Amino acid sequence: MPETNIEKSRRGNSFQRVLKYLMDLCKELGYISSFEQNYKIGMPGYDDQNQFKAPYKIGFEDGTEWLLFTTTSLRDRIKEQYWDSFNIKQLNSKITNSYLVFPDNLDYTDRKSFESKNNKIQSHGEYSSLNALVSQEKLFNLIEAYALKSLPESSQRAKKGLNFEKWVASTLSNQCNLEKWKTNDPSLEGLHYNLFTSVLNVFELDPLKVKNIYSTSDKDIIGRLPNGGDVKTDILTKVTFDDDTVKYYTISSKKSSRSSVSIHQRHSETFADVLDKNNAELRRVLSEFQRCGNKKDMDPHDTTILEEKIHKYIHALCEWAVTGIGEKVDNPATQYAKYILFYNIKDSSFTIHTSDYYCKKLELDCSRAFGTPFSWSYQGERGTNIQLTAPIYQED
Repeated sequence: MPETNIEKSRRGNSFQRVLKYLMDLCKELGYISSFEQNYKIGMPGYDDQNQFKAPYKIGFEDGTEWLLFTTTSLRDRIKEQYWDSFNIKQLNSKITNSYLVFPDNLDYTDRKSFESKNNKIQSHGEYSSLNALVSQEKLFNLIEAYALKSLPESSQRAKKGLNFEKWVASTLSNQCNLEKWKTNDPSLEGLHYNLFTSVLNVFELDPLKVKNIYSTSDKDIIGRLPNGGDVKTDILTKVTFDDDTVKYYTISSKKSSRSSVSIHQRHSETFADVLDKNNAELRRVLSEFQRCGNKKDMDPHDTTILEEKIHKYIHALCEWAVTGIGEKVDNPATQYAKYILFYNIKDSSFTIHTSDYYCKKLELDCSRAFGTPFSWSYQGERGTNIQLTAPIYQED
């Protein structure tokens, strides 16, 4: 049944509210320096100085500005948005890009319509003053990439990883998402709603029993290891139920463009202490691997010993690498990660597992270095740590 004009208006207003949350997050992360709603401008010499309009104008530190238009339906006045975008760009030289933004959680048919129109524009099949038609998530990635473009690649990766945690926490805390999830109202839009619902489904939460959701990636709230290092929990989510009981959910998050991801990094002495502090030979060969930094530079005899010794600790190694269990923390309930979330940069897809499920998958896949599920290397200076890289598994 087609939407009424009232329903379309409500849905459009809801989407604009959601996009404002996203822009507030971009400003909090330092990606944009300014954010203006209901931007208007007119042609010099004419009485109407509000003739051309855009819902949003955002500014970056380098003085560049972008226009953002919104729609929930491709049928809604797109030529009007072409016209406004064209004229505003002519009148304001700071504006380099303009985008038409659509919701993340459109159904397949509607999303394909937007993607088809965008492909037509990008391939010069159709002229448009809009640079692209993009989803909320794609817009965030474009803003992030532009804001960080002057940083070295390593700094970009570190910044994106840290801010990804804030992005997830913001999504889980978003009140628009909670309202839509609890009411199942199709006229309400959400912020990265597919991520929100996927996470809550894995948490096995019932919308009829949840009162509030608060999520944070703040390390001062989550806490740190006794030595000041990071615990495995990257995102701590507090769920308050209708009977005022509270439950905490802990997520380790990983963002990568590859089929594997760095999952654990510690000194060889920590490896030995966690796995078996009384096994002197295991401690020795772990230290030897750390010194060499890779398997091929080790003495073949030590390689054999490490493979033999580590075999009986595969379960403990996986559990520690994924959840943090085995390492001393102040609050196991909030600092051991019970879930692990993977985000694929290439296609903006994500997968979330319980840590128990992921560990079991790893234990069945001991085909990598030293008969473990991991690739072994180091990060930074050779001889200072051991880094484990693990495969990313999609849903079964």
